[in-house]
Parts: sequence; C-alpha cells; structure tokens
Amino acid sequence: MRNLLQSSRRKGHYGGVTSAIPNQWIVVQRPAEVAGRRSEIARMAGWEIRDESGHWRVRTAESYRKQPPSLLTTRHIRESQFNFLGTLPEQASHLTASSSNSVTEELKRLRDKETLASEVARFQLVFLRTPTAQLPDAMRTFFSEAAKRLPQSELLVIDVARELSARYNLAKFLLTVKLTPTQLPNDSLPVGSALTTGGIFAAELFTAPALLALAPYVVGVPASRARGAAVWLFGRPVAGLTFPTDQLIDTVRPTTDRLDGPRQRGGKNPPTATAEQTMTFFTWWTTQVNKVLSLATDPVNFADPASNIYSPVKHWQYLASIERLFRDVAETLADTEYHETAQLRAAYDALDTLEGMHHGGFDELVTPFRAARTLEKLRQDLPPDISAVALPICQRAVDALEKVKDGFTPTGTYYTPTGLAGLPGKKGPMDKTWDQATSLYLRRDRNSAHSFLKMDEWEKALLLSHNGTLPRGIAELAFLYLLDLVAHPDKIATKLR
Repeated sequence: MRNLLQSSRRKGHYGGVTSAIPNQWIVVQRPAEVAGRRSEIARMAGWEIRDESGHWRVRTAESYRKQPPSLLTTRHIRESQFNFLGTLPEQASHLTASSSNSVTEELKRLRDKETLASEVARFQLVFLRTPTAQLPDAMRTFFSEAAKRLPQSELLVIDVARELSARYNLAKFLLTVKLTPTQLPNDSLPVGSALTTGGIFAAELFTAPALLALAPYVVGVPASRARGAAVWLFGRPVAGLTFPTDQLIDTVRPTTDRLDGPRQRGGKNPPTATAEQTMTFFTWWTTQVNKVLSLATDPVNFADPASNIYSPVKHWQYLASIERLFRDVAETLADTEYHETAQLRAAYDALDTLEGMHHGGFDELVTPFRAARTLEKLRQDLPPDISAVALPICQRAVDALEKVKDGFTPTGTYYTPTGLAGLPGKKGPMDKTWDQATSLYLRRDRNSAHSFLKMDEWEKALLLSHNGTLPRGIAELAFLYLLDLVAHPDKIATKLR
C-alpha cells in the first residue's frame, strides 16, 4: 500500500469541485494497515481527513475548500512555450544503448515513409521515448516539420494529477480490505485491475471521444507519457479511413447490409470545423471531463445513505462503469463506416451501461422523442464553436433514429400511418406508436445477441414487420448521450444521490 500511494504523492497541485452532497463528511472505516498515515494519505489523494475512534471522517479537498477541480488539466503549448515540456516527469531513463538505437532507427524509418500515419506514429514515439531534457527541442523540431503538412497544427499537454490515481488506488485498496483481505499486504492489488485504468491513462481514455467527434474524420491524435498525454490537433478534420481498405484481414471479415445511407469515408463530404472550433471544443471537453472525474472519484458520492459509511464496492463499480462507457463510445466512433456491425454492438453496450448507471433505460434512450429532446437541450446550452464540432454527429444520430420506422413494411399486417396496430400480445392485441415501435424494435435487435430464439409472439411479429435495415448514424446515439453527460456533469451527482 505504501508504494501504491507513494506513486501518487504530489504537493500543491490539487484544486476542487462541488460534491454530489455539498458540505457533507462521510465515514470511512479505517483499515489497520494505514494506522498513523492519515496526513500522508490526505495529501496524496486530495482528501480532508478527520481521525476519530476507529474510523475517519472524509471529504475531498476541493469540496472542503470550495475550489474547482484540477484532476485533468490542459495546457496549450504555443511556439514560445515548448520549454514547458522540460518540466514533465522523466520516463526514458531506463533506455539502454541498444533500445535507444532501436528508437532512432524506427524514427528514421517513419520519417522516410512520408505519410500522415507515419508522422502520427513518429509524434507518439518522440513524445513517449525522448528524455525530458531533450523533449522541448524534439517537439519544437517535430511541429516545425508538421506545419508543412498541416499548417494550423497545435500541441496541447494534458496533465493527470497524481491525486487521481491515488483515489483509484485507495478505492481498490479499501475494496481489497473488504472483500479479499488475504491479498494484503501487497503493492499490487489485482481486484478488477484490468477493468479500470487506475487513473494513470485517464487522459487518453477520457479524451478519445472528443478526438473522434467528427468520425470518420479525426481532429487530432494523442501521445502517451507518464501521468499525462500530448495531443496533436491537426487544425482541420482529417479523413480517418481510406477506402477501400488495404488491410488483408478486412477481405475476410463478413460484410453486412444492416446499415444504409450516405457515407463520408475516404474523404467524402468532409466536415467544415475550423482550427479555432476544434481547439475550443477539445479544451471545453477536457474541462468538463475534469468535473466528471472529480465527481466519480469523490468518496462522498458512494456512502450508504442510511449509515453515511463509504462503500468501496459501490465506488469501484462506478469507476469501472464510467470507464466502460467512455471506452464503448470511443469504439463506436472509431468503427464509424468501417466495422459497422461491431460499431452497432459497441453502441448497444454503451446504452446498456448508461442504463446501469441510471441515466435512462435502454428503451427510453432509443426513443426518437427522447433523443430529439436531448439534442435540443444541448443546442440551447452549448456555445456555437462547441456545437459546430459536437452536434453534427448527434444530429445524424437523431435523424437516423427517426428513420427507423421507414423499415417497417407499409403492406405489412400491422402497419398503420401512426404506428403498428394489433400486435399479438398476451392480453390481447397491442397498438404501438412509431416512437414505441422504434424503441421496441431496437431493444429486440439488441437482445438478439442472445439469439432470436425464445421470443414472444408479439416480438416475432414486430421483428418480421421490419426489413432489418437501420439508417447509418444510428450507432452515434451513444455519443449523443455521453456528450449530454459531459455537458451536464451535475447529472452524475443527481443519479448518485
């Protein structure tokens, strides 16, 4: 436990956020393993801790001080500010002479290829493997060359506060104490370790949907480093797919005709977002995700309402869930107009996760009225530059959802101008509006992951009344609802109460 927390020590960094239950302290049952380490743990995790007999009273430092959070912060590295990169944590000191030579050879190979994909790989390798002292000059040189291809390129650095990983580690430690105490003392806590990032790689995971918001175009790419990431914003949307694909495995992959509608892949119909708009949107996204993470890591939000005792089980479940949501949405966007069957499955998974997190049932989320209302609220709340990047894909999703009804056969037994009538229900014929029929159809389509067997008569009638084709863009509903959550983080607090 000591080493786990030592890796998260940092002074003078932490800010704050509004807790889900303002001005409230919760009770954390203090394990014997941390006796006498209250001040150390408080400093590492950004907690305020009051030691009482046998337990702690806890709240986050940001809640106590009524300050904004700083778990995830973004710095724009302008031309005169590359020296800031020399202050980043060192992580290349372990390189041997042979591995250093390998990096040099790979950088040369990538430079010789002269493609944007090879430039991206070179950017990621330079940022990851260059010793800190040499990083300012290395990145200054890289971006002077990148400007020849993409003249409006910009560099941002996303800093992940050590308090973030400390809060993850504390939740896992307290979970281990509760469920599997025989694993202690260990510096490695295996409880669910593959289901969360531990906060260390939060920058890439939680910002990926923003970089993919114009999929199948991308607005930038990330590069990893210790406790943070760099982002190369291209200054304009760049096609993320070549078509036809040159990947051999794609020639074997089964194709599908499930989705129908216009495409953008291969450079068709490029979005028109400007460099200023993509920069504004991305910095707004990281600011909002910072608030989301502050709420998601605040132990006050995971106390039993009756006893006010912190539940590490509930907390870990939420951390794993919110990471799953961001990952599913990123996968949905990355597969836009590419692996469309996988894209649809990832979108269904994201909507299921939202249901489990109490942000709306699956049936409700795929109702055209609900989706249109969510989009309209975002249109009212978001500034124009943010809307210009974030909302086109949401509009496409809402339009696609509205068109699902077009797949119902007009000559079918149950078809009427206003919906389906006379579906064979257990208690007699059922009538469904188009909103209801759309929602029910998509639920049954999602349930088909368990096969098409064991369906009620009305479910069979519903499925067989539709041609099975879905409008392209339907999967992007997942991004619509994630955007709504990021834009309105107080919804997290409300749902956790």
